[in-house]
Amino acid sequence: MEAIKAENLTRAYNGNVVVDGVDLDVQEGQILGFVGPNGAGKTTTWSMLTGVLKPTSGTVRLLGKPVDMNDTELKRQLGIVPDHSEMFESLTGEELLLSYARIYGLGREDAGQRTDEALAVFDLEDAAKRPITTYSHGMRKKIRLAAATLHAPRILFLDEPFEGMDALSARTVMSILQQMAEQDGVAVFLTSHMLDYVERVSSHIAVIRDGKVLLSCSREEFRELPDSEGEDGAGRLENLILSISRRERFSRLSWIGNRSKT
Repeated sequence: MEAIKAENLTRAYNGNVVVDGVDLDVQEGQILGFVGPNGAGKTTTWSMLTGVLKPTSGTVRLLGKPVDMNDTELKRQLGIVPDHSEMFESLTGEELLLSYARIYGLGREDAGQRTDEALAVFDLEDAAKRPITTYSHGMRKKIRLAAATLHAPRILFLDEPFEGMDALSARTVMSILQQMAEQDGVAVFLTSHMLDYVERVSSHIAVIRDGKVLLSCSREEFRELPDSEGEDGAGRLENLILSISRRERFSRLSWIGNRSKT
């Protein structure tokens, strides 16, 4: 079943088109890594898919329904983790998760059990009683992700989920995402500059540049492309992005190598 469907998605600001006719199709159980250079249109696309921004033209459907953040039933099916978002930082990590669990309609017992499990899996047990103001950037990423998964959503939208995380935490997050996709059919749409993690966790990859999707394929198809050769995931994906995004530009600063000698 289609979980995310975007057709001719376009967004312009003062006549400047930043997302130009994007088509996307993410099925249940798929993890789409949405990548591209800075300013390519990744976050703007993400924002339109999640209802944060209204498209200038085009349509978005989630689970077969038009995006409407006033649709309470639809919102209960989504887990959304922006790159940066405000949290109730005076709360402890445990209090935050319990609050989210109750907002999503979980009973007291289920809320407590899932909170305890999430704190353990995301390695936040030792910080459970601490206010979120004391959390590092990586810890805040993990508590946001934990909160977004408590209610077992059918779609996860993640913007830069691995930024600031140590390698062990990133591996844990990748494992959780793959379990959710494979075992519960959760569709995951993620943007990230951490190309190694994207290549390892994603079942499908799409590359955007200048607001246009230039490539969309499965991971297996991606690995067959000649420009995706490399020693590791980051190298393969980086080579591919460079190949299809290549422009003529300066690659050095003019004053490097010209230091006057005394």
